[in-house]
Amino acid sequence: MARVARVAAMAAMEKVPEKESVPAWLNPTHLHQQQTALLVLLQATLWRFESAGIPCWLTGGSLLGALRHGGFVPHDDDVDLEAMERDLEKMEVAFDHPMLVFRRGGRWKATAVVHVGLRATPKDSCEVELDIFLREEAMLPDKDFPSAEEVFPLSWLDFHGLKAPAPKDPQKLLDRLYGPDWRSTAKVWSHDFNPFHSLAHDPERVTISLESYMQQVLTAGYQAPRLLHQEVEEALRELPG
Repeated sequence: MARVARVAAMAAMEKVPEKESVPAWLNPTHLHQQQTALLVLLQATLWRFESAGIPCWLTGGSLLGALRHGGFVPHDDDVDLEAMERDLEKMEVAFDHPMLVFRRGGRWKATAVVHVGLRATPKDSCEVELDIFLREEAMLPDKDFPSAEEVFPLSWLDFHGLKAPAPKDPQKLLDRLYGPDWRSTAKVWSHDFNPFHSLAHDPERVTISLESYMQQVLTAGYQAPRLLHQEVEEALRELPG
């Protein structure tokens, strides 16, 4: 079942250790604000994709978080999606909205990346963005991404109250991409933490048992974001700041 790993994570949270210093990789106040904005941005992105008939699905840490935590991995500061590169022009048309910005990015390794950003007004710059990895038609499997056979037909996972598309057998896929210890081990990487501490893009550098990780998260006062409103336009209006 998709909720098995999440049950283990919640069980670990029931054990509350004595007060300790907040770990360097966790800023609860900042993360709550950023993850709230990212959740609204994900909600808006899925809305625009569905309206345009563009398939997409969770990938990477966002897929892992949906399975293990019901949404964000607590220290995560981004959202990762995949979509087909053939739909790029449709994507550019789909984000005709004053608070949403679509832009082409570069490449992550050999895979093209585009971004959807959120801004308060058309004159503002984007404060948060999510990443969309564009898959080529062949969708060959590699150590970072699933094959077409691993993705389709899509399944659905809960992401803090959102119904989010996901590969057809996400647990099996994560076993292949991360190894079976994703259920019991947290590997900490975020855009804020690792580059600042000179750890580059290497989650292996900070590895913690899931039980210890969840204890530290709970003690630090982390609060997961909540869906502001079921209607996207209302959620955008209610977004603080």
